[in-house]
This record gives sequence, C-alpha cells and structure tokens, in this order.
Amino acid sequence: MNSPAAPQRTLRQLPPRRLDWYTQAVLMVGGFMSQVGWALLALGSVFFWTVAVRSEAVEWFRGSVANWQDKEGVILEADSTGTVEDGQQIWRYLHAVEPGDGYRYKGVSYSVGKKFDAGQLAFIRYDADNPRNNFAVGLRRSEYRWQVNLLLLLPLLGFLLLLHPLRRNLKVLRLLKIGDFTRGRLIAKNPTGQVVRLGANMMPVFRFEFRFEHNGIAYQASCRTHHPALVEDEDSESILYDRYKPSFNLVYDAVPHLPKITAAGRLAPMPVERAWVLFAPAFVVGVNLVYLVMGSF
Repeated sequence: MNSPAAPQRTLRQLPPRRLDWYTQAVLMVGGFMSQVGWALLALGSVFFWTVAVRSEAVEWFRGSVANWQDKEGVILEADSTGTVEDGQQIWRYLHAVEPGDGYRYKGVSYSVGKKFDAGQLAFIRYDADNPRNNFAVGLRRSEYRWQVNLLLLLPLLGFLLLLHPLRRNLKVLRLLKIGDFTRGRLIAKNPTGQVVRLGANMMPVFRFEFRFEHNGIAYQASCRTHHPALVEDEDSESILYDRYKPSFNLVYDAVPHLPKITAAGRLAPMPVERAWVLFAPAFVVGVNLVYLVMGSF
C-alpha cells in the first residue's frame, strides 16, 4: 500500500516580493563552493596585507621609478628575525643616512645570513625625491623573497570559485523576488555519474526534469541533487519562473537553504542559525578595510 503524498505547499505571496537584507545576504554567500571561495579570500587578504605588500617583488616595482642616490651611512641595529631561509637566519638591519638636507633618515634592510654588525658603515641607497625610501646596498628590502607572491594564487582561486555560485545565487534571489509560482510534474530522472561523499557514504547525483505550463505553452525545469527525496516527496514540485522568460526558472526544493513556505503561503524569515555563512565575507571586508584605513595614516 502506497504512503500518502506529502501535503502540497503553495506560495501565495505575489511578486514583487521584498526580502530583508539578512535573507538576501545569506542567500548571496551561501553554498559550499561559495564558502570555500570566501575562506580562500580571507586567507589571501591576511597574506596580502602582512606579507605580499612587503615582498621583494613589490619593493622592486616601487623602486623602479625612484631617483636613487648612494651615500655612506651607518648600521644602527642588527637583529635576527627568527626566520630561516635556505638554512640561514634572516637578519634585520636598522640603518641611517644623511643626504645633506640637514635630516637623518632611517630605514630597514634584510639579509640571509649576517652581513653587518651595529656601528658598521654601509652604503645606503636612497630616493633623492623621498629619502625615507632607502635600503642598504647589497641587501634586500623585504624579509620575504619574491616567490611568496605565488601564494596570491590562493585568493585568485577563491575569487574564481565564487563566480559560479555568485551567478547561481543572483538567479535565485531574482526569482524569489519576481518569480511566479507553479507546479511541475516529473518527466525524467537520470543518474549523472557524479557522486557526493557524505562521511563514509557515497551519494549519487541525479538530474531531474519537470514540465510546467505557462499561457498554454509547456516548459521544462531541471535540477541536480544527491538528495532525491527532496524533489520526490510531492505529487508535483514547486517551480519559480520568470513570466516574461519561463525558461529562466528553478526547482524550489532542490536549492538548499531557501526560505520555507509557511502555511499562509508566504516566505518565512531566514533562520538566525544561518548567520554563520556571513562570517568569512565579513572577515574579508573587515580585514581589508582595517588595513586600508591603517595605511592611510
């Protein structure tokens, strides 16, 4: 004997629907791939401001337009940074030079292995237009070698990972706001050959096809999911579509974490516990704002 079908829900809230900022934010950044992208951007932001902006490659580009002059100066301090490169300690030197304008300008340089002691004389190369921009001849200007900039590929990868989820999430948001509600009947269910690992379980991914009508014309809506029960629990499935372009649509139950449809036929508020998906994007924005503000002083 077949079990009774689940009661059908109907979205009676007419478009255009207003969504609060919290719901829109959660939907914009939600999804596994999106969160991975934001996490890589978060790591990349910290790396960029703490390491990359002070790397040897960046200093070389800055120095390529300077009006360099050389003059004898003095090493004020010589201290180990505590980091190692090629089996040798990296040393930090505080030095000073007097270009002849009545001021003494300090600067910092680095070397792999010790080159100077405090009190030694050394030639200092400085920008005649900005003597605060200076370094010891033969030493490098950054604690980090230029190769560290290859790690910038991580935030670049994060940005690329965000592109597809962003496009999908924008589609979801638009249809939630302006989409018409209807129901579609299942016409095809096919395995995709893909699987999703959930712990020790391997879940096959299926592609579902649904048919619905608008103004007497039949259209199709499709989705992929490794939770087939989500789109097989009702006699027909909820479809949101653009009345001016019905091929622009989505199968409601196949999209994770969409607002629930209440008994009154309205979109329920987004649960507070979904706020965790905002952490990584907020961290990315916050870190970059802090460093930008700090750099402006």
